[in-house]
Amino acid sequence: MGVGGALAGAIILLLVLLAWVRAEASSTDSPSAWNTSFQQESETVEGCSPEIVSQIFSADDLKFVLGFESPSLEKLFRRERTFVALHWLRETSTIISGILRRHLNASRLSADVEISLEARIFLRYAWLKLNCGILFLLIRAFGPQRLTGTARLVQMHTHNIGEALREFQSAAQLREPGGARSV
Repeated sequence: MGVGGALAGAIILLLVLLAWVRAEASSTDSPSAWNTSFQQESETVEGCSPEIVSQIFSADDLKFVLGFESPSLEKLFRRERTFVALHWLRETSTIISGILRRHLNASRLSADVEISLEARIFLRYAWLKLNCGILFLLIRAFGPQRLTGTARLVQMHTHNIGEALREFQSAAQLREPGGARSV
């Protein structure tokens, strides 16, 4: 792909991002409603701890179950562990979507939106959602036991983007007239 193709792709991405931000801006949420919503939902940004994610995707429990040499117990364990892993993945995907939604709400209230920063945030969001989709397919195909690294990577990036949202929200509050929060 040449420079012209890359430039055209970047322009299309920016136009889509701007259209997305404008669509979000047309919603009826007020700044005070957003601040209240962020405060109420801020706990959900965390999701599961890295230790729990490692345990869900660990092969240690499967090794223990295999020691019983019971095909029905092994089948039940695999089914239940897959269910738990997929539940974690759905929750994580929901958290990622909520983070982006809250970021869009915050950025539409900001007078100094940086297009390059918004594009990087969108690309990180798209990367996380793509990884969630790939992880979903891999869990369904192979089970969660071999996917600890991928799951921890998704969990870590979700946590990092949640922290970035908190910092962005704090900075946006400082830029408000009087530096006070709208409640």
